[in-house]
Amino acid sequence: MKIAYCGYDFFYACLNELLAGQHDVYRVFTFPCDNQFNFNQYVREICKKHHLPLSEQRLDISVVKELENERCELIITAGYRYKVPDLSKSAIRGINVHPSLLPCGRGIWPLPWTILTSQQQSGITIHKLSQEYDAGDILLQQSFPLMPDETLESLSAKAQLLAKESLVKVVTDFDYYWADAQPQIGDAVEWGVPDKARRTLDWNLSIENLDRISRAFGKFGCFATFNDNNWIVFKLNAWKQSHTYAIGSVVHKTNTEMIVAARDGLVSLLYFEPEPDNVANKT
Repeated sequence: MKIAYCGYDFFYACLNELLAGQHDVYRVFTFPCDNQFNFNQYVREICKKHHLPLSEQRLDISVVKELENERCELIITAGYRYKVPDLSKSAIRGINVHPSLLPCGRGIWPLPWTILTSQQQSGITIHKLSQEYDAGDILLQQSFPLMPDETLESLSAKAQLLAKESLVKVVTDFDYYWADAQPQIGDAVEWGVPDKARRTLDWNLSIENLDRISRAFGKFGCFATFNDNNWIVFKLNAWKQSHTYAIGSVVHKTNTEMIVAARDGLVSLLYFEPEPDNVANKT
């Protein structure tokens, strides 16, 4: 089965696993990445190793026509930024790899919301491409439990490992999974890209909420104000403690850390830096 693969490094292992399994991936599409917050370096290396043509051209209707002329049979999207044109009248079938248990968690970046909303489990959904984002029939859905201290990084790793396994399972017996696909059941929950307010450490919040926000955004950082300046915080430790400090004040510092008073405890900021311009849009 001739496959056009579309994605970037978040799910690069999916591409790797398909090629390792001798599946006929013959073209790869990605998109421009800043290689600071999003990456396509691994995808480029894989394509170079396997002599695969790689394009940053948007997969639009003209490209779909090219793929049809090349007898492409399947388009796989895995973290692909662009919407693929309607394939309902095409001989090409299309599937997407999504890191949530649809219909809960539709949207471009569901992982932080999975932690922010205290979900008990998450997983991978492989579904048919549809004109409504993340709404297609489900070919395969697999789940894993979430820990109370789940972080963006641990959740991402779990999703990535399960995604490559799930995708190969589907592609290996594709006609069966395609024919057996089921409509999504239940109310759809759509999570947009979290705005700056959802990524801000408000010192009037509880220690539990501050810790959750930090875990939800991890290496992407969350925002904070202290010492009359704006900062982006990448890692913190927080604990409940009675105190009489002014909320939001810096009560102690070490050579590398700042300890800030919150409503019901203290927060030790481990890794932080002055807020750069436009960081709120780097997701």
